[in-house]
Amino acid sequence: KQRLMPPWFANPEHGDFSNDRSLSDEDREALIGWIDNGCPEGDPKDAVAPKNWAEGWKIGKPEVVFQIPKEMTIPATGAVEYQYINVETTFEEDRWVQAMEIRPTAPQVVHHVLVFLKYPRNHPRADEQPQDRGGLNGYFMGMVPGQGDITFPEGQGKFLPKGATMVFQIHYTTNGEEAVDQTKLGMIFCKERPETEITTTGISNVFFEIPPGAENHEVKAIFIAKKKMRLLSLMPHMHVRGKAYKYVAKLPDGTEKVLLDVPRYDFNWQLLYILREPIDLPKGTKIYATGWFDNSDKNPANPDPKKKVRFGEQTWEEMQIGYINWYPLED
Repeated sequence: KQRLMPPWFANPEHGDFSNDRSLSDEDREALIGWIDNGCPEGDPKDAVAPKNWAEGWKIGKPEVVFQIPKEMTIPATGAVEYQYINVETTFEEDRWVQAMEIRPTAPQVVHHVLVFLKYPRNHPRADEQPQDRGGLNGYFMGMVPGQGDITFPEGQGKFLPKGATMVFQIHYTTNGEEAVDQTKLGMIFCKERPETEITTTGISNVFFEIPPGAENHEVKAIFIAKKKMRLLSLMPHMHVRGKAYKYVAKLPDGTEKVLLDVPRYDFNWQLLYILREPIDLPKGTKIYATGWFDNSDKNPANPDPKKKVRFGEQTWEEMQIGYINWYPLED
């Protein structure tokens, strides 16, 4: 009745998404009516066969599986610093990835995994990725609450340069029992070089300060399209004080278009919103990614309403990153 389930947070007035899991009004009314009527059993002859949930990899059998080189022991209690673990690739040629999935071996203590690419210094495209840890522009793949695999359509893929190092950023959280993890990343490659290479960009603002008790603190970030682009999907990222998120495109002629509006952000369900029809944006378009934060005692997830909050990696700190998947178009 409160529309909390199934988990889907996009405002239906803005955007049409192929992975929309929300219930139609008709289905919702039928379900509520059935519950209010005492959940009567129908004719057993009409029952559908029990669903056999697939085990193992959601993307299918990977062609290659990378794993962090050693087991990580997570203590029973206390805070664990973010782990940055290098995983080397050994390909002798550039590859393009069709599908990826991250699978921790101890998922109960893994809050999220982000994988960044570090180009080899002698690679022809090394100047595109100057940061040692990849940084926001080096984001390659991630596993966050509610999202851990991705498959690109035929003709699209992500570029994996030969000799690249993958930097696994792993956020472990203790749960009262010691655990051992050795996270894996499985990949399926494109059969041939795809027509389009997917780029992931993090539209971010790291210079903000949320006052104690603030109920609706706004933090903006901006991305400017240096060339014509095709937008494929969006994924907002904040921590437990995250309240709402919105992407708005301002075109060079001054018109504005809401790309995604998430009026109720949920840290426990960080979803990727895949556009049913990609959106083409002209060169010079400004994409404003705006997050709102609730640092008040009205937020039940707030660890400390009296604390001033800045950008940081731990859950009790905050982030404001609006990820987008896109690729350039010819002008």
